[in-house]
Amino acid sequence: MTKMSALFKTMGWTKFRQMNQMILLELIAVAVTGIWTAIKGNFNLATLFYLTASWSMLPYVVGFILLAVSTEKAYTADTFRLIPIEETRFYLMNLLSSLATLVYFMVVQAVLYGLTFWLGWSRISGMLPPMATVGSNVVEPIIVMLLVSLMTALLIWSTISFVHLVTSATSNFLPKFRQRALNVVVYVIVIFITIRVAGFIVHGVAWFARITFNGTDLGQSWLALAAMAVVILVEGALNVFLLKRWVETAAN
Repeated sequence: MTKMSALFKTMGWTKFRQMNQMILLELIAVAVTGIWTAIKGNFNLATLFYLTASWSMLPYVVGFILLAVSTEKAYTADTFRLIPIEETRFYLMNLLSSLATLVYFMVVQAVLYGLTFWLGWSRISGMLPPMATVGSNVVEPIIVMLLVSLMTALLIWSTISFVHLVTSATSNFLPKFRQRALNVVVYVIVIFITIRVAGFIVHGVAWFARITFNGTDLGQSWLALAAMAVVILVEGALNVFLLKRWVETAAN
């Protein structure tokens, strides 16, 4: 049997390269935009921070989608599915390698934010409005916000995997023209889920930001995290069952 660590490295390498490509494109975009800003005579010490903040969301969204695509391809690709390893471990390593790559991308973004913020601090500090006193215990809200971000990513990926695997399993029993109709329905469902989750993230970030500065009790947020964990575990069990029983591989 293949070791889990070896499978983790194999799956993670492609995803790692994808994230590095996103980071490189972001740096190129910041550099080109910065040069153009300097040519127009508007460049200052804070420009790099503003440009980094402006460009960071696009590679994050594209990178997240690429990770989802890579995760789903592994479930039906001969390259991975024919590796001698139990399906539960296969599913876990696929999901965890995507999560680890996302964490890597977030750390790089944090470094870029911190570096450009430090470079432009002398100018940015003079433009900041007076800050209200923040509660002494800000560690827990920050931890909760990070956990919510990671759990949301896992929830999105596990839900997409469930829809994908159900579609793959069902397609084996349908003629081709009905497979196309089913795929259209599935795409509509995925789009609907994506919109709902996006709305949840926006409201969640605003809510946690208010909690951070108001010192509100975080008990409800921990309950929300627990509920998300339960959904992820249930979907994971169903996904593993589908992988074991119904999903066939395809040449890649």
